[in-house]
Amino acid sequence: MYKKELKIAKQAAKSAGKFLKKEFFNFDQKIDYKTGNERVTRYDKEANKIILNKLRKNFPDYGVLSEESGQTDKDSPYTWIIDPLDGTTNFTIHHTLFAVTIALLYKNKVVMGVIYNPILDEMYWATENNGSYKNGQKLKVSAKTDLKKSIITYCHGSGKTNTEKAYRLYRHFHDISHHCRHFGCTSLELAMLAAGDTQAHMISGAKIWDISAGTIIIKEAGGKVTDWKNKTWNKESKTILAANKKIHPLCLKELKKVRLA
Repeated sequence: MYKKELKIAKQAAKSAGKFLKKEFFNFDQKIDYKTGNERVTRYDKEANKIILNKLRKNFPDYGVLSEESGQTDKDSPYTWIIDPLDGTTNFTIHHTLFAVTIALLYKNKVVMGVIYNPILDEMYWATENNGSYKNGQKLKVSAKTDLKKSIITYCHGSGKTNTEKAYRLYRHFHDISHHCRHFGCTSLELAMLAAGDTQAHMISGAKIWDISAGTIIIKEAGGKVTDWKNKTWNKESKTILAANKKIHPLCLKELKKVRLA
């Protein structure tokens, strides 16, 4: 299932990534801002065009939801979810941790995901019931069972409420884990979890285009993805907790101790 969709999505991610990698070394420092303090550059928009051209050429009847161009509804059960440059701030400060991410929804369920880091040329992908991969190597989440030996990552959406939650999460989990970190690129933080490099990831105010691809890649690598109340994650969820199946309940227990209201 979804062989053609996966093939085209990977090609689109590679093409956009090739453009971003070239411009990364020639960045003109012109930065605009969306609501709040979210950065956007012409590179986000150009990468978005590259992806849309490829997807629309091959799947003209599929809907699209992109961070940079909004939603295009079609009379189809399929919708592409796109973030052409996740980690824009990292990109603008010449930090290599950024990615292109593309997911496919079928009737609101994520059935395919692609995450591509163009600087390291690392491609993560998964399709429903077919496992997760990084550059062709099958992925499996970490087997660690002890929070004190685990690396926890976290992220947050814009706004004071989400920022406050992130502060409290960091303080709490920093003291009970091996490390608690925020890398500034949600999709790659999720990919790192799927690859077994980290043990849990938490987000408040998650944006669907940042996380959709990562959710299926983690699930297909043997991980668990819910919201902070242990309800199965869906595209309407405002929070996310992803982890291996041993660490997940430990994180849920600790979340109850953090004053997040």
